[in-house]
Amino acid sequence: MLREYKLLVKNSNFVYVWISQIFSQLTINIMNFLLLIGLFAKTQSAIATSFLWVSYSLPAILVGPVAAASVDMVDRRKILMISNLLQALTILSFAYLHETRFFLIYGVVFIYSFLNQFYVPAESASIPSLVAQKDLPLANGLFFVTQQVSVVLGFGSAGLLVTYLGFRNSVLMCAVFLFIAFISVSFLPELRVKDSIPKNFEDAFIKFFQRIIEGYRFIKSHREIILPFSILIGIQIGLAIATVNLPVVARDILNIALNFSGIAIAVPAGLGAISAALIIPKLLKAKIRKRKLIEISFIIMAFSTLALAIFTPNLGQFAKVFFGLIFIFLIGFSFIGVTIPSQTFLQEKTPGGLRGRVFGNYWFLVTMGTMIPVLLSGTIIEIFGVRFLFAIMGLLLSFAYLVSRKYEVI
Repeated sequence: MLREYKLLVKNSNFVYVWISQIFSQLTINIMNFLLLIGLFAKTQSAIATSFLWVSYSLPAILVGPVAAASVDMVDRRKILMISNLLQALTILSFAYLHETRFFLIYGVVFIYSFLNQFYVPAESASIPSLVAQKDLPLANGLFFVTQQVSVVLGFGSAGLLVTYLGFRNSVLMCAVFLFIAFISVSFLPELRVKDSIPKNFEDAFIKFFQRIIEGYRFIKSHREIILPFSILIGIQIGLAIATVNLPVVARDILNIALNFSGIAIAVPAGLGAISAALIIPKLLKAKIRKRKLIEISFIIMAFSTLALAIFTPNLGQFAKVFFGLIFIFLIGFSFIGVTIPSQTFLQEKTPGGLRGRVFGNYWFLVTMGTMIPVLLSGTIIEIFGVRFLFAIMGLLLSFAYLVSRKYEVI
């Protein structure tokens, strides 16, 4: 298996995108921890942290569809370069402005997300153009390993960085990371697409929205696309809810200090996801059905979420943390066990000229669909507590398993 990964990383063009992803993911995870913990420590409110996701969601409503369409009409290399560079400048500016007003964090999240509406679909749509189809599971697996290692390193090290470097220097380091990501993708060849933006503004405007509608029609009219598409949206919504409420989980379920929440929650979840990202592609290469992997993962995720909500809080402190870490590890593992087979299937079944719109519309719908659940989760926690919220999520995962068994598509 390692030999196969070595062959993949000999593809220099893939490596350029991969390096960009590494530093982009490290940045977002370090910043996520800093902003979440800082905001929760200042307000002690789950609703206040939920509004961070609202700030992240609004750009998807405003430009998500247009950004998705542009990925199929503009050189993707230029999109990746511009997005990384402007994100670096945004984080750099925040490093020097955050002391003026703490709640500038909502504006920073808004701008970063605005740029991400272009970066994420361009990255996803570029991978199939840079690697052979037979290497897609490995490429996706390696990307998910990177994402989860970044969660472990980002959340695990953010507290130490602030302690020893200070908040401003930690943020400046993130700006440097994004500039490295910009440099890396600048070495890519042109990733031109067959279609282009018309020079006439009126024609360009009409064509953008025609492309958006084409993307939605393609998703809607293909049952083999809409099921994995819906699965990916659903688990991303669950991930957003869990991430936004990480400080409350640390306080009310594991009973640990906020400064240790990154190590106690993000690290085991990330290690579980890394393990799955190494194992799942190998199982796919062995011709094990994607559907079977998804169903098993749903069972594990549902059981672990319910156990975390119902069983863990009733234990003594040592047992609470010990079993909590195990259940969180299993949740991270099963999350990737659903994501890699679903995304690989989606990439395989989507024609090249539609990938940018499909993945752009995917992230647009994820963000749109997450706004109300995330805000509602904050309200539920304030009234009923985080255990009640996680019990509901566990039941919904059990329902997802039943639905996946009924519709045999993947």
